[in-house]
Amino acid sequence: MKSQREYDSAMAQAIARCRRYGQKKTVHIYHFAALRTIDVDILEHRHKRFDAVHSPESTLRMLPKAKSKERTKLVRNRKGVIALVPVSWLADDQSREMMGVDREPASFASLIHFSDTFATGDGDEE
Repeated sequence: MKSQREYDSAMAQAIARCRRYGQKKTVHIYHFAALRTIDVDILEHRHKRFDAVHSPESTLRMLPKAKSKERTKLVRNRKGVIALVPVSWLADDQSREMMGVDREPASFASLIHFSDTFATGDGDEE
């Protein structure tokens, strides 16, 4: 996707295809990403969040929502729970401790380094 707006639109459209008028059953949306692949890079770069994404049975302690949507980082806490969390949650020692995440969490991104253009975004960092 060329822009954050296009990515957000594509995600909204994919979710809308699952939720139909008259839908009676609960719909669960799953994002699959193989660790240490470009999938993780794209997920961290494009998936803007107020809060964390984790499995429903996760024991990860959640923090209050961020003030605005922001970039995310895929982390594993000391109990082995993996979650996609806003980067501001990782900047604060108290927040990291509440989640059980180390000061320098392991990176699950690929070994590929994006160009400056991709790394800095395209100007519409909503």
